[in-house]
Amino acid sequence: MKNKWLAAFLAIFFGRWGVHRFYLRQLEVGILYVLLTVFLPFSILGFTISALLGIRDGIKLLLMSEEEFNQKYNNIHFRDRYGNRRKYTPDQNKRNSKYILLDEDEVTTQKTGGYFEKFKKQKEANSLKQSGIKKLKEFEINEAIKDFEKSITINNEDFATHYNLACAYSLNENAVEAFKHLDLAVKLGFNQGSKIQEQEELAYIRIIPVYEKFKNNRFRLTQEMVDELKMRQVNLLEVLQREKQKQADKPKSSYSILFQEFLKDENK
Repeated sequence: MKNKWLAAFLAIFFGRWGVHRFYLRQLEVGILYVLLTVFLPFSILGFTISALLGIRDGIKLLLMSEEEFNQKYNNIHFRDRYGNRRKYTPDQNKRNSKYILLDEDEVTTQKTGGYFEKFKKQKEANSLKQSGIKKLKEFEINEAIKDFEKSITINNEDFATHYNLACAYSLNENAVEAFKHLDLAVKLGFNQGSKIQEQEELAYIRIIPVYEKFKNNRFRLTQEMVDELKMRQVNLLEVLQREKQKQADKPKSSYSILFQEFLKDENK
């Protein structure tokens, strides 16, 4: 595992050569630092710029929490050299590593594909998201939900898609799914709390009592809130069933009885 303090030390004192970038497995960026120092027409300027960049990186690393550093740079969290989360584990053929892989199957052992495959998937996910937004504006809610769901199946870390999906589920009065995707959007980086409180499409969930707890918890769900939402859903279903039964038990009007007899005669 990479050490935050060592990385910061390397950045401050040897950052001009990109040593800290090589240490953090960011090879391309490290090479860029070296090229900046060696090949810039005015080498003194290049040396100064790369040194300042190294100091900046060192300060950022020092201010970073251990948890954030681990999530971004340590392989146990399956992040690549740019700090992005990997969908699959690294090469499974290396069995002498210190990482334990759980529930290994055919999916976890396959490779992620090249750059063009990743670009193709991102383009497909974005196309589905835009299609969902268009349908949502045209009030084709169920079709919009289908497109958003397909989009997050390809790219589950796009907070904009989760936010739009929350709006769609709110319009469909599906509170559980609306809160779930709103929570995911905030978790992934959506930080416009004022928009959540003003968005017209989210009006339905704002009248639910759980919303106040949700808002006070910085728009994040807890298990208690989830349980409360599920109980509310069960209670609503029970109320609807009782109303349906009441309507069925009501005595039929004479006109209704005559009409049913007429239909029977017609079908004979």
